Amino acid sequence: MNNDLIRNVPLFADLAEADLAQIAGSMREESRAKGTTIHSAGEPCEDMLIVQSGFVRLLGENGVSLATLGPGSLLGEAEFLRGLDHTVSAVAVGDLTLWSLRDEALRELVKQRPRIGITLSRNFGEHVVQMEDYLVGRLAGTNLLGDLPRNVLRALARGLQPHAVAGGSLLYRTGELPVGLLMVEEGTLEIRPDQAGIEIQRLQAGAVFGVLPLLTNKTYTESAYAGGQSLVWILPAAQFHAIGSHFPALRRVLGRRVRSRLSQSDQTQAVIRLAQTSIFSQMSPENLQAIAQRLVLHHVPAGEPVYRSGEAGDALYLVDAGEAEITAENSHGIVEELALVGPGGFFGEVGLLTGKNRADDASVTRNTNLWVLYKADLDELVGLYPAIGSTLNQVVASRLSSQEESVDEAYFRRFPLLANLSSHDLKAVVHNLHPTRYRAGEQIFRAGSPGEFLYLVEEGHVRMQPLAGSNSWVLGEGEIFGEKAVLTNQLQGQSAYAETEVNLLTMGREELESLMMRMPALSISLSRLLSSRGDEHGSGAPSPAGAYAGGGRPAAEYGPAPVLSSQRRQAASQQPLVTNANRPGGGLGRLGAWFSALSLGAKLRFALFILILFYLFGVAAPSALSRMLSANEVSDGEATAISSSVRGATAAKQGGEDVLVSLQSTEGDGQLIAVAAEGVQPTATYTPFPTNTPIPSATPTETPIPTATPLPTATFVPPTPIPVVVVQQAAPAPEPEVQAASVPALPSRAWDGRLSQLGMNVADASVSPGQPFWRLIEAKWENEQESGGKHHIYIEALDEGGNRVVGAPVTIFWSGGSDSGQTEDKNPPDYAYNYPMYKAGNSYNAKIEGLPSDVMQGMGLGTPEQPLYTIHTNVKLVFQRTVAP
Repeated sequence: MNNDLIRNVPLFADLAEADLAQIAGSMREESRAKGTTIHSAGEPCEDMLIVQSGFVRLLGENGVSLATLGPGSLLGEAEFLRGLDHTVSAVAVGDLTLWSLRDEALRELVKQRPRIGITLSRNFGEHVVQMEDYLVGRLAGTNLLGDLPRNVLRALARGLQPHAVAGGSLLYRTGELPVGLLMVEEGTLEIRPDQAGIEIQRLQAGAVFGVLPLLTNKTYTESAYAGGQSLVWILPAAQFHAIGSHFPALRRVLGRRVRSRLSQSDQTQAVIRLAQTSIFSQMSPENLQAIAQRLVLHHVPAGEPVYRSGEAGDALYLVDAGEAEITAENSHGIVEELALVGPGGFFGEVGLLTGKNRADDASVTRNTNLWVLYKADLDELVGLYPAIGSTLNQVVASRLSSQEESVDEAYFRRFPLLANLSSHDLKAVVHNLHPTRYRAGEQIFRAGSPGEFLYLVEEGHVRMQPLAGSNSWVLGEGEIFGEKAVLTNQLQGQSAYAETEVNLLTMGREELESLMMRMPALSISLSRLLSSRGDEHGSGAPSPAGAYAGGGRPAAEYGPAPVLSSQRRQAASQQPLVTNANRPGGGLGRLGAWFSALSLGAKLRFALFILILFYLFGVAAPSALSRMLSANEVSDGEATAISSSVRGATAAKQGGEDVLVSLQSTEGDGQLIAVAAEGVQPTATYTPFPTNTPIPSATPTETPIPTATPLPTATFVPPTPIPVVVVQQAAPAPEPEVQAASVPALPSRAWDGRLSQLGMNVADASVSPGQPFWRLIEAKWENEQESGGKHHIYIEALDEGGNRVVGAPVTIFWSGGSDSGQTEDKNPPDYAYNYPMYKAGNSYNAKIEGLPSDVMQGMGLGTPEQPLYTIHTNVKLVFQRTVAP
């Protein structure tokens, strides 16, 4: 081939003779007869053609002639160099001679002689696609990007654009927004910082730079000049962010490897923020400025951990932009959110000041910029500025002292339960309270679950929802709930939800028992709060189950946070206590006369006080003593199995009176035992058990807790005395045969395709024709934006007609454990059941009990791009009861 034919084509201008010869040697000659179609619109463009002799006509839509090309013309070069399909058709006007350069031939040339690809890119005005393989190898050889997967590197290579910089010219200056990801191809770049005392950095071919401003969306803190004639590859900022959204590994890898000292403007802002923190507020401006100069800017992508529990506490973190979530695993193995730290906040100071390992986990919920003070820098500062060390020592001593000795009595006495305790007793109680936080809408406990904790509302509002009714009520700051189930060892009568974002203080059963044994004043205070319910709900009648201390308010009356009743506290403190010193003499007769003279409210308080004393000294104390003395103590699991051998008793509220309901035995004896709730007159009407609910076997394995089936009617029953009745459970009626022809087809299943990307799937129930079962008819996934900060599994249960099933038992299970609950009658669009997720990956499975059920498998936090990171997402499931065809 004649090299002059190539040399005269503008695309090949400025190529060295040796490069022209290489291209000519890679081309092949082709001939076309008159009228032959060379290529058609929409076909892949696999080669670039140069016309040597003859003419080619370009045709658009409907055969419209667009142009005629003669000798020396390029054919299809734009599509070829961009890797696109042909946009027009080409037909030979007469006999034609062409030279063809195939795509694979040019790629091989660029690998051997990169200068060819660089010259073609410069002449073409953009990066030619045949440079991809070379650029992928170039990117893979850099320290910053070398560990990225090949598909990410290829995405970066496709977006790179060549940019020539004359010697001494400015590429970007201090204060400008980032132009993109930069890589030196030829020449030298000088990076000149805006701060005095920092050396100029000279970058050679292959260096990647400008990364941190791109990640943090901050302006440049230095200027870049070309040391000589240079060529720089630029990936525009918009394309970088688009690739980062599609491939989270890009931000993750760069965020771990790129960090720098703060800019002058950030240092000024840091001094202001440091002065507002409790740790550094007493330091002089000079010391704060010295600390700000040591802070390091660190970018952490969404879902990435900052540190893990057990790691060395070697840094303090201040949030510049974004949000960090602090979590810890409680004594029950459940991960709890301790705090959300936004811009201006800080965390990690305990480990830095005390040198202890981390006791919590910290991760970010969105792309976050942190200012980090490392221990090595702090130690060096203490050596240079002794006043910093002295101030921090005082802070540490003060914190340790306050944790061990000091209690803000005024703050805790706002809780009526604690208002009348002595300072010594109050301090002991406070040290046994554990802070817990719930987001709005999260479930605190379910109706029918064991009562394990006493709850005090520190901030926010909690909604109490009865199992089978809509008369919910809201508790506010200072109020308590959950104590009835703890004291009586019964199941919870209501579900509790966080109406708003709520901070609670919790105390476990054993802690409460221990404190009540040691502190009669706490028992008396709890007794007064319990008895005050009778006074507040009229005529001494028992209050609705769960109308907790402080009264509670119906949902319809929900308003601003309540103010604690000082009158109630004062009235409770003025109630007289009968002691041996003021008790009238004369034996049992005088005691009876004294008791008869009491008001109804006083009688209730006295009765409750006697019950609590009986519980303490007749149950809790002997049990604790037995555990201490016995060498063969019963395990917690066995004790739970024994104590839960009979469950399901529930007092229903009808017409203002408590009525008799049934209790299901779990011993397998097929009996239903009718019992009367405390303080309720039995009636002469026998109410049959409404449904044949399967009776779970009494095995030590974790099974859903059976709950009392609600009464079929809400008719008021007058209080006429009858004896307690014990009846045999009726044998279930045989199911009628189902004709195959009458069984409808299975309902279809709506499936969110993103669930499959996350590795989630459904295990279909194994059923026979005509057998009823729970079918999963809808599964939906919500990402971080769609979930609105929630991180739950939501479940709805429908009957054959599409109506909600209330009380359907749900089981969430995972490797090594499970949790059970039941669907509830919540207001739409809320799902009937929800369970918070705290683990990423394919951790959780879900099914509905009572019938064979499809099982939703492999649920967890995370996204398709970051499946192993605890990014808040939701899974929403709908099960329908149907019959197998």
